[in-house]
Amino acid sequence: MKKSQIKSFLKKQIKLSCYAEMDSLKPGNVHKYSSGHGMTAKDFYKSANIIANYLTQNNYHFGKKILKCVEEIKKKVKKNTNLGIILLFAPVISILLKNGFLDKRNLYKKISLFIKSQNIKSSLPIFKAIKIAAPGGLGKSNRYDVNYLPKVTLYNAMNYSSKKDLIAKQYVTGFKDIFKIGLPAYKKFQSKWHNEEWALTGVYLTYLKQLTDSHIKRKKGKEIAKKVKTEAKKYYKLIENEKNFKNIDKITKKLLFFDKKLKSNNINPGTTADLTVATLFIEKVTQK
Repeated sequence: MKKSQIKSFLKKQIKLSCYAEMDSLKPGNVHKYSSGHGMTAKDFYKSANIIANYLTQNNYHFGKKILKCVEEIKKKVKKNTNLGIILLFAPVISILLKNGFLDKRNLYKKISLFIKSQNIKSSLPIFKAIKIAAPGGLGKSNRYDVNYLPKVTLYNAMNYSSKKDLIAKQYVTGFKDIFKIGLPAYKKFQSKWHNEEWALTGVYLTYLKQLTDSHIKRKKGKEIAKKVKTEAKKYYKLIENEKNFKNIDKITKKLLFFDKKLKSNNINPGTTADLTVATLFIEKVTQK
């Protein structure tokens, strides 16, 4: 396949993945069933179109692509809708534009090498992007504070942040959680429901019950993040144990109750949502 064809394919899959995530019921996060946190599904559709255009550009370096996406979203959407998604999509897209289509095993190997290959110069635009997006609860850091654009490599900065931020953790581990937790969960629930939207709900609840969402942790504290994680286990079991897709309306009502409870307390598992859409994107753009 020619590079132009790969670019066109990736552009399409970025949009399809982001749109599918908005169609999926993700308690506490924005979706077609319910807006929240000052954002609507339309904000995310618009953001998806922006990142599809800029992340697939061949005339921009990896870090510059991330920065351009954030700048355009800030200008046109005026909200931080997609920083986590941009950070998770960008390495995958850069690798595939250069190497062509890969199977999951080879992509997994290449992600770590790609992140580690970024020098201080190529890392700086990414720190600028994070500073511009100003994700909720980012705060200050005694070391490698993006507010002061640290002169450090991307890997070292992410390694420092990896214990408190799940996106940083993916950069350090080569997206291990996505490959070891998210993709198997997608396969499991897609086989169960034969429905992409509900497979994503399964992926979302799998992450939410297994990982401590770093967006909640930053904004609401460790204890509330742990409580959400514990409560998510109950809703995960609900969809795991249900065998009849005809009962999905009953499940929807229960998940919307959880959704309303989280949003009324201004709790947004935003990082979990980012991992969920990145899981679908990787599933769509890799060979088996």
